[in-house]
Amino acid sequence: MNKTHVELIDIDENWDKEVSNYNFDIYHLSAWLNTATVIDGGKPKGIIAQYENKKILFPIIVRNIDNEYWDATSTYGYGGPLFDKTLTNNDIDTILEDVRVFLHQKGCVSLFMRLHTIINKDWLPTVGTALTHGLTLASDLTKSEDEHWKETQNQHRRGIKKSLKMGVTTAIETFTVERAMVFSNIYQETMKSVNAGQYYFFNDDYFYDLSKSLQDRLLLVTAYKDDLAIASSLYTTCEESGIMQYHLGGTLDDHRNLQPSKLITHIAREWGRQNNYKVLHLGGGVGAKLDALYQYKKGFSSQELLFKTYRLVVNTDKYEELVADIELGEDELSSDYFPLYRKKMVQENA
Repeated sequence: MNKTHVELIDIDENWDKEVSNYNFDIYHLSAWLNTATVIDGGKPKGIIAQYENKKILFPIIVRNIDNEYWDATSTYGYGGPLFDKTLTNNDIDTILEDVRVFLHQKGCVSLFMRLHTIINKDWLPTVGTALTHGLTLASDLTKSEDEHWKETQNQHRRGIKKSLKMGVTTAIETFTVERAMVFSNIYQETMKSVNAGQYYFFNDDYFYDLSKSLQDRLLLVTAYKDDLAIASSLYTTCEESGIMQYHLGGTLDDHRNLQPSKLITHIAREWGRQNNYKVLHLGGGVGAKLDALYQYKKGFSSQELLFKTYRLVVNTDKYEELVADIELGEDELSSDYFPLYRKKMVQENA
């Protein structure tokens, strides 16, 4: 009988060597995981499970619950596990059960992961639960310039033309520390304008770390009016997999009428096409809802993907004990929030 060998390792260059053997994205790399701790807290770790010389990799953030127990989550973005392509569904379920046993022995209570909308799109586990939350949108970058313009909704075309007519220019820029601080100011103003939750107010330290550790894998597109940066968007780029993803962006309040964000998205899509990327993942609405943000992104492409998360209760007894300790109401107990015992903690932070 085959036995799964499971390890919990540090996130470093050795982790990146393992990741390079798979179809990965920037969210799986050590630099992203280490930078993410600025906003997510915890400590980055990697789970490597090997079965018959085939592996599954789980990039996680370890968060302490008390001196004995901890849980695991994924970073902001679309991480998810990386699989050996030859693993069958039965193999994967066998590995997941062995991973559960291993994590239980190490003091883990639960495992939560945001799944990658492209890399993990066909994964349907029976050990644990993959929950679908909603839709995201992606632009096929193998299409021609003409095809991209045709799939751009009329109101977005008008916005792009207006922006150009009003003298707005754009620049493809390196995400240097100086530009990261300019971006941070624009982003913070936007988050205030849309009354975003406190979690989304990423501070200067986060953008500073991104500029230092991931500069070569980030694309900054900035819109200028009379030499003033009025809007800017940050994209992740993974040349190995051909995946671009919109990460964060914003527009100064006094210049929203110029619609620079539409021009920026148009230019980023053009850059991806010209640089032979396969897909630009735009993401979805807030909380994967079909809201105004989702409709805005749909104006550039109607190709929809599913956003899913993976949940695994590792230690059922401890999980139920922790949930009971915070005395949730009936409505809260039926919530799909995971892990439930962190629900009130998040509400208090908000």
